[in-house]
Amino acid sequence: MNDNIDLIRKIAPEILPLIEKRYDILNTIRYYQPIGRRLLAEKLGIGERNVRNEIENLKSMGLVTITENGMYIVPEVEDIIENLSHIVYDIKGLVDVQKEVKSILQAKDVFIVPGDADKNPLVLKEIGKLASKIILPYLSDIKTIAVTGGTTVKEVVDSFPKLNYKNILVVPARGGIGQEVEKQANTLASELAKKIGGSYKLLHLPDNMDEEVYKLIIKQKDIIDVLNDINRADMLLFGIGNAIEMAKRRRFDDSLISILNNVGAIGEIFGYYYNKNREIVYSTTTIGIKLETLKNIKYMIGVAGGKHKAQAILSLGDIRYQTIFVIDEGIAEEIIRYK
Repeated sequence: MNDNIDLIRKIAPEILPLIEKRYDILNTIRYYQPIGRRLLAEKLGIGERNVRNEIENLKSMGLVTITENGMYIVPEVEDIIENLSHIVYDIKGLVDVQKEVKSILQAKDVFIVPGDADKNPLVLKEIGKLASKIILPYLSDIKTIAVTGGTTVKEVVDSFPKLNYKNILVVPARGGIGQEVEKQANTLASELAKKIGGSYKLLHLPDNMDEEVYKLIIKQKDIIDVLNDINRADMLLFGIGNAIEMAKRRRFDDSLISILNNVGAIGEIFGYYYNKNREIVYSTTTIGIKLETLKNIKYMIGVAGGKHKAQAILSLGDIRYQTIFVIDEGIAEEIIRYK
């Protein structure tokens, strides 16, 4: 395919941006249908007149239908979009980008989806879809999955088909963090269990707590049982956060956020805050998975979207070596730029 793309680039380079544009249009309609032209233009960040012209072309080719409720893709376009995604991947040269990012991170593996979630939230859905496909073959080899909360992890869970893995237990990797209920680890653990036909246990605890309270709670039998399951996980599905962004979501006070800024905290994972030298500069009292147990996890799947997450990923310590990262093009380009 790369040879063909190179040939087209030499004799008709104007075709390649058009393919990318029409792929973006069809894919966006697929996710948001029925959708009107104005909203479609907003989602794509391009002019409404431009969208109108392309829609007319796609309609004349029998790829899009227009109703009073909005636009739809025709059923057979599903396969066309999937095939186009591979072509767009080659057009953007993401195979080479993927190899370079894997080398920089020294990761177990890296997968990239086109686009930047900071510019187009739809990219998070693509990350979720790709991550779920990557995870599927591993399910027959695992007994326990631990999941964190977050928007990107939710997209992964939402992308799973209905399966029948009765022997798999799904647990939250840690307590809640005061975010929307549908994005909390407990909720996502139960939803994933339902999707794959497994069972689940929950951890009904705040993510951060006073040290004295922590010492009391950690001794309770039901908490101990869940923690044992968490720390026996064969797979960990986790999101990666920007340090200050995560601190605000956890409702840290201004003085603590100031401390994080002063110590150069960039990335956050499982309550551990990293600086640019990949050193832990701060950690919270949290009930859930611990950094020292990660080395025993067979499959680590880290997901993130939006180029502002690049430095957070680069800041991670040894966890990078055993992680399969599923990220977007925006992050990949920033990682290469910051290397």
